[in-house]
Amino acid sequence: MSAPLSAHGVTRRYGDRAVVDGVSLSLPPGQITALLGGSGAGKSTLLRLLSGLEGVDEGEIRLGEEILSAPGRTVPAEKRRIGLIFQDFALFPHLTAARNVAFGLKHLPKAEAAARAQAWLARLGLEPRANAYPHELSGGEQQRVAIARALAPEPAAILMDEPFSGLDPSLRDSVRDAALDAIRAAGIPALLVTHDPAEALEHADRIAIMSQGKLLQEGAASEIYTRPVSAAVAGALGPLNRFPAGNAPAGLLSGQDPGALILVRPEGVCIDPASPIRATILSARMTGPLTRLTLDLQGLKLTALVPPMSGIVQGTETGVRLDPALTFTFASDKV
Repeated sequence: MSAPLSAHGVTRRYGDRAVVDGVSLSLPPGQITALLGGSGAGKSTLLRLLSGLEGVDEGEIRLGEEILSAPGRTVPAEKRRIGLIFQDFALFPHLTAARNVAFGLKHLPKAEAAARAQAWLARLGLEPRANAYPHELSGGEQQRVAIARALAPEPAAILMDEPFSGLDPSLRDSVRDAALDAIRAAGIPALLVTHDPAEALEHADRIAIMSQGKLLQEGAASEIYTRPVSAAVAGALGPLNRFPAGNAPAGLLSGQDPGALILVRPEGVCIDPASPIRATILSARMTGPLTRLTLDLQGLKLTALVPPMSGIVQGTETGVRLDPALTFTFASDKV
């Protein structure tokens, strides 16, 4: 098992603005850590700091105990043994898939490099396409070649910046599954920069949330989803119902300060015919495996995501309760 890749109090400024501001984050070997945040959060800049493409203004980047970056000192990217995968596949157009993968293996004897390239192509289901040129490959095949090329030199860590966002939706899941399975099997630290909460929750072992250059929370995906430390963290992982506690009908909540902010995930709004809290169904729309409801609880409108069930008809009344595990309360001055 390789060593963790970590940032310790890292800051990067562009002029007077701290794009990455005092971030500490450790990437454990053998796990995928998703770095999630909106545009301008600092995600890609942190990736560039970890990779050595930029230097830090404060703090340190380490691989195990080895210092890779500190103010005034940066080990060049090409000497870090850190693989990089971007949305732009950046394959060499004049080289076959096999030769693209072997490009980073020049330190090996030619036959060994060719054999390792073939092994990685086979692992990612591309052995029959080994002699194809990039223009002859589909987008999903090109991305798998790029991933094989990044992993073939046996890097100490792998960093991915929105690597699957440019793929056709019909290919995205299969390519992502194959890639992340191979990365986990390599037993190295891995960072997946993404703006997609569903991708982070479904495919990462750990999630780190960034906003305006700061790391807001980091931990296991289930922990971040069910125990967010702030409204900003809760909102980063998907849609929410938001309302002051004082706006809730009697009996829906218990013991909250009327001025507190209540956040409820749509799947935390549960249909319960036995509940005394009644709601009118304003709309019911299928979203695939779930039905999206708009509910009116005595003037409080909530969105619910529920399994398909009988009796869910627009204009009718039903009982409602909130799932405590998906209902979060924050003081108004701590959101």
